[in-house]
Amino acid sequence: MSILSVVADPTNSTSFIGLPDQINLLGTEASLITIITIMVVIVAGFVIAHGVRLVTTRYMGTKLPLDARKNMGRAIYYGIVVIALLSALGVSGLDLSGLFLAGGFAGIVIGFATQSLFSNLISGIFLHLDKPMKVGDPVMITGKLPDVAGVLVEVTALSSRFRMFDGTYVRLPNSDVFLSEIRNFSGAAARRVEFTIGVAYTEDTANVINVIKNNLAQTPLVLAEPAPEIYLNNLGDSSVNINVWCWVPFSVWFDMKKQLVEQVKRELDAKGIEIPFPQRVLHLPASGKKRSKGGHATLDRGTSMGPNIEELTDSD
Repeated sequence: MSILSVVADPTNSTSFIGLPDQINLLGTEASLITIITIMVVIVAGFVIAHGVRLVTTRYMGTKLPLDARKNMGRAIYYGIVVIALLSALGVSGLDLSGLFLAGGFAGIVIGFATQSLFSNLISGIFLHLDKPMKVGDPVMITGKLPDVAGVLVEVTALSSRFRMFDGTYVRLPNSDVFLSEIRNFSGAAARRVEFTIGVAYTEDTANVINVIKNNLAQTPLVLAEPAPEIYLNNLGDSSVNINVWCWVPFSVWFDMKKQLVEQVKRELDAKGIEIPFPQRVLHLPASGKKRSKGGHATLDRGTSMGPNIEELTDSD
């Protein structure tokens, strides 16, 4: 049986244009007016969907990137078309219970299969609306994902692409990016340079801090406000560790970080301030030998001569 067939019964009445009043539609008798209404609803649905898509992509979504506007317009278009088709089926009066049952099971399966797809699509739209970063921004993605640091290349409908600082590219799903912590390094005009330098225990730390401050003050690109901070951070195994914090323009942060570490190191060398390397001092006493059981040498740790000092006592 065809989807749409005319009942060839001579007893059936006909309309004023010569067509039968009742038409067999999938086993259901439908009037000519009903068939015309179904066609009008479907055509109107396509026309409205096309118009809404044009309005959305050209006027309402101007703040979104072109790809996001196209994806949003496409989703709205197909959504309106589906609504129009369902409305046409409702007008027809057809018994579609079996079709809806099969469609329900298919919808569940498709829903589970495309869950991540729609999650990435919606997350991509939210990233465009929230604007935590833009193309060209150096960012760090932390939290939900392993740390990813690089420059944002593009945000598509389903994923975001980054150029890592080593030149490689990485693609991350939009849903993971949206749920992660996004650290944007281009959000301010200045950025702080931080590094730690260790000096020997025999050095005067106040003098060391003063030397570093004077050196930073003579560097043109180091900002006076906020003022640099140089302070003793901790007592290490082989050195007294001093933290150096200073602010520089964001555009030259990377170059200044490399320059300042080398510059401070040269200044300390010029002032005769020792920067020690990790070392262990062994103290060999001339007397007070101690023999362990079995006549073997023993190694005793001492604390009287500073950190990491060991006393080696040998047997006779």
